[in-house]
Amino acid sequence: MNKIIALILAFLPLFGVAQVDWENPKGAIKSEEIVIEKDKQLVLPTVSRRFTSITVDPLGIDTAAITYVPKNIKIELPKMPVKLRPRTMKSEALDKTYWGNFKAGYGSYVSPYFQADVASKRSDEYAVAVHFRHFSSKNGPVDKENSGLSNTDAYLSGKLFLNKMTIGGSIGAKFDKYHLYGYNLTDPVPDKLDIEQKLSNYSVALNIADNDSKEDFYYKLNMGSNIFNASSLSWKENDINADIRTDIKASDDIKIKIEGDFHLATQDYITTTNTRVFYKIKPVATYSMNAFDFEVGAGIYGTKDSVNNYQQKLYITPHLVANYNFSTGQRVSVGVKGDVAWQSARTMFDKNPYLGATTVINNNVKPIEVFLEAKGKLAPKVDFSLGYEASVYKVFGQFVNNATDQAVFVIDYQEGNNLIHTLGSQFDFITSKNLMLSVYGKYLIFNFKNIENAYHVPKMDLGLKAKFNLENKFDAEFSLAYLDGIYAFENTSGTEVKLNSILDMNISTSYTINSTFSVFLKMQNILGNKYQYYYNYPSKGFQVLAGLSITL
Repeated sequence: MNKIIALILAFLPLFGVAQVDWENPKGAIKSEEIVIEKDKQLVLPTVSRRFTSITVDPLGIDTAAITYVPKNIKIELPKMPVKLRPRTMKSEALDKTYWGNFKAGYGSYVSPYFQADVASKRSDEYAVAVHFRHFSSKNGPVDKENSGLSNTDAYLSGKLFLNKMTIGGSIGAKFDKYHLYGYNLTDPVPDKLDIEQKLSNYSVALNIADNDSKEDFYYKLNMGSNIFNASSLSWKENDINADIRTDIKASDDIKIKIEGDFHLATQDYITTTNTRVFYKIKPVATYSMNAFDFEVGAGIYGTKDSVNNYQQKLYITPHLVANYNFSTGQRVSVGVKGDVAWQSARTMFDKNPYLGATTVINNNVKPIEVFLEAKGKLAPKVDFSLGYEASVYKVFGQFVNNATDQAVFVIDYQEGNNLIHTLGSQFDFITSKNLMLSVYGKYLIFNFKNIENAYHVPKMDLGLKAKFNLENKFDAEFSLAYLDGIYAFENTSGTEVKLNSILDMNISTSYTINSTFSVFLKMQNILGNKYQYYYNYPSKGFQVLAGLSITL
């Protein structure tokens, strides 16, 4: 026994000597006493961070394999004052932070552009950001100023990082101005003020999120209000909304996700006041078994509308999905789902700013959707996605020209069993670290109850996108899109009109001069086709925008 004690005492000095060559950080540690105690456990306090923590599971130890257990042995070592320099790891330098980015440019059709984004620098306690953007074109594709436009938006947002949660909020406004230039060119040219369409939206939002999405219980809550106004039409909407998402880990194999949504909107248009209520509760449980994942749940949607009776219903939709994950990285999914999509005046006027005063807003109702999807890697540098959907719509909204004024649109809602087949695919080629290509395509087949074709919805959508980077100095993006099978309804004659195919080519480039200055150049509709996505509304021809970007 005395030999064992002597041997331990002989090796202890070597442990301190072995650390002499370790890196000596600034500020040496004072001499401390080392006390070795059996079964001592160190517990570190929890450190608050706003980012998601990284955890590493320790290696397991099979204690059953240990057969020797010392009994009644107590070794008291003399106290030895030694200096130990703990081995440290150099932390990687953080990327430089910038407090502001400013862009200014000028383009064809007399188009000034300015954007400013200012934010607080890196902090674990809070973050504040301010955004402002303005783009306008004095002239447009028809009768110059009669088809000009203006878009301005400004937002203030912030986040407060607490130990358990992150609280965020924002307040902002958006102002758009368009002109209803889809008038008959054979008629006398109207004054631009008579066809002006002014749209505004004021928004406020509050959100709360759990800081650790890996815990057994995770939540995210958003609340807000949007006040939309089409002043030239006396069209107003106030939408109070809230949505919540929770993820619950019941066991290693079972997870439960619950989604909730609520809207209370009041709408005033012409002499009508409409109150709309919408709520959604959708619990889905996921069970994992080897390579399979099974999703089982249901969606409960409630709609109440004081004007439109067919929107005063309760819908229950299924959610049954099976996923199979191949060892090579591919994933195949098949299932049945359903949905009721909330639509507001704000979102519909954003899609089509040429809507008229008689516009009625309703929800799209899709109680059944059967789908099959495959995605993953086709080759080491090729990702793919293939899919098929068959969707049944009980209520389907589409844009149609107003019967009394072809220059404005209304939303026509097709009721009944309306079937849409969708075939889609996408291939992403990562040829090198500097170049990425993406090819996509989608084809729709309509089988509606009362009409042959959907209006202002392309049957075919094909495209190519490319991104290129050269030595982190020069960036370029290229896109080519082809749309075909777009139909409109000529209300005055009561016939369908097939619009010309759309072939659109765009290029966007930027060159970094130094860490502060860079220049950019954007070219849109390079081929100069004045195509019509909306009937009677030809788009601008070739457009160019150039400018300077300053980062501070």
